[in-house]
Amino acid sequence: MAVLYRPAEPSDIPLLVKARLDFLQILGQAAPESDMAFAQKQIETFLAAHLGTRIFAWLAFVDEELASAGFLQVYEVMYHPHAHTGQFGRIINMLTCPDYRKQGLARGIMERLIAQARALGLAYINLDASPDGRHLYETLGFAEQHPIHPPMTLDF
Repeated sequence: MAVLYRPAEPSDIPLLVKARLDFLQILGQAAPESDMAFAQKQIETFLAAHLGTRIFAWLAFVDEELASAGFLQVYEVMYHPHAHTGQFGRIINMLTCPDYRKQGLARGIMERLIAQARALGLAYINLDASPDGRHLYETLGFAEQHPIHPPMTLDF
């Protein structure tokens, strides 16, 4: 199996849009069909504006077919002891196509995203771990956090 890892480029935006929509569908949060055109355009516009500055993506190809993708989103915040640089990252949208799972592709993507975060000087990176991904993330050094004040959301 010949694997090629590389950072995403602007010409990859259509692949990244598809990866994002596939990821949301797997999570059970697919865009309603009536919103699909809007969702595609919003993701495309977001990536066109921020790829390489506030969002970074790595891709893994097997025999020239996209097999795995992951994103690192960078956030700028006011000083906090845990974000002393004023920036932290969040791993989002880590996806490996079903036919390519359990072959080390997600690990390869994650190692590259972690290296990217270090090169950017981020204070830390976090993620939400699915049950399937938890073991991988723990072996890479991620630890479950127990917040003093659990997060809350107000949806509009």
